[in-house]
Amino acid sequence: MDQNTQVLTQHFTLGKLFKYVLPTIFAILLASVYGIVDGIFVSNFGGTTAFAAINQTSPIFMIIAAIGFMFGTGGSALVGKVLGEGDSKKANGLFSFFTYALIAIGVTSSIILTFTMEPLLNLLGVTETMMPYCLAYSRIIIPAITLFMLQFFFQSFLATAKKPGLGLLCTVLAGVTNVAGDAILVGVLSKGDPTKAVQGAAIATAAGLFIGGVVPLIYTACKNKSLLRLGKPEMSGKALLKACGNGSSEFFANISGSIINVVYNSLFLYMLGDIGVAAYGTVGYVNSIFAAIASGFVIGVSPLFSYNYGAGNKDNLKNLFKKSMILVAIISVAATVIVEILSHPLASAFSHGDEYLMQITIDGLSIFTLSFLFKGVPTFGSGLFTAFNNGKVSGIISIVRTLVFNLATIVAVPVIFFYAFGSSYEAAFYGVWYSVVASELLATIMTILFFKKYKKVYHY
Repeated sequence: MDQNTQVLTQHFTLGKLFKYVLPTIFAILLASVYGIVDGIFVSNFGGTTAFAAINQTSPIFMIIAAIGFMFGTGGSALVGKVLGEGDSKKANGLFSFFTYALIAIGVTSSIILTFTMEPLLNLLGVTETMMPYCLAYSRIIIPAITLFMLQFFFQSFLATAKKPGLGLLCTVLAGVTNVAGDAILVGVLSKGDPTKAVQGAAIATAAGLFIGGVVPLIYTACKNKSLLRLGKPEMSGKALLKACGNGSSEFFANISGSIINVVYNSLFLYMLGDIGVAAYGTVGYVNSIFAAIASGFVIGVSPLFSYNYGAGNKDNLKNLFKKSMILVAIISVAATVIVEILSHPLASAFSHGDEYLMQITIDGLSIFTLSFLFKGVPTFGSGLFTAFNNGKVSGIISIVRTLVFNLATIVAVPVIFFYAFGSSYEAAFYGVWYSVVASELLATIMTILFFKKYKKVYHY
């Protein structure tokens, strides 16, 4: 048994498990933070409308990039199980096949988006004032879609390859490139021109994606000491469908989340105009930080579940599940408390002196942050069943959580607030924020029921 395999099969203490997943958490977190830097620079040097334009455009790219997340999480779960069964040749063949297939899909997506972006933006109700900035940003990001997908893809597979540190290094380098690009192209060269600001942010993002996507690709294509290496593909349509099925929950979660972002953006655009979209954009950035931490934990711990499930190590599965639930609870409570304390400075970072924008952002953050108490469990639950190659349950958790519960509560909760607290516009406004908390609470209850149902099946 080599050193990489020994790490995957060890009996983890709480501290060792946290240390093991920490590089992956940091990698995903830093990727999220660097995206937030774009927003800070654009909002302060390009203005509210340019900032709102990026927030209206980003969901489209996130939906496409989610294909990389699907291939990464679903494919790595399958490859991890095969590694646990002792067939490294097949594991590397499947990894290679998934990589090549993803690149082909990425190139095709870029070609399609080139001709369909403006109609899509019109369909989303982008205003005339925002449209030029949306298009300026999109024309630069579209050619980099494949890199976006690969970055998500390798975040999962580098953890499976027992090289989470490399994933962290790539993310740091990508982030430094992104931030430096923002500082120069947006902070200095844009000179307050909103178009140049969004273009600069797009160029900086694309440069970062190049490092995040291409460096791991080169590493796995060369001789290395990890568990995975690109080479001759194991051409299996069945395996590809299985990987997509495994990762469909993460794919649909991203799509559903992007759809919900569109709904919220449209709702706040109707209620408050561009400033409402900007406020929700800030709250969304903060939410992305917690989502990144939770996702990083799940991506980091999933190979452990996949490998030990494939190897039939029941004691390790029980230990991993118990320790993981404890860490999820700690992360959820800590994130809630920290963001509540920092709501004012977080809001001011994006408000560029606009007192009204800052106030509605603070109000939104103080309520929205309560949902962090419940977001961790369904995020972990979905990832856990993906790791067990149960795409059906994982998909149910993700889709019902992100789409069904969200859409139901965004309709019901504001109406309840409207009639229960004075039939006022302000009551409905606060109801919109509380709808997220209600949705995540329902998702947590649903996930716990699934945990109980499948406990004897997967022996955790």
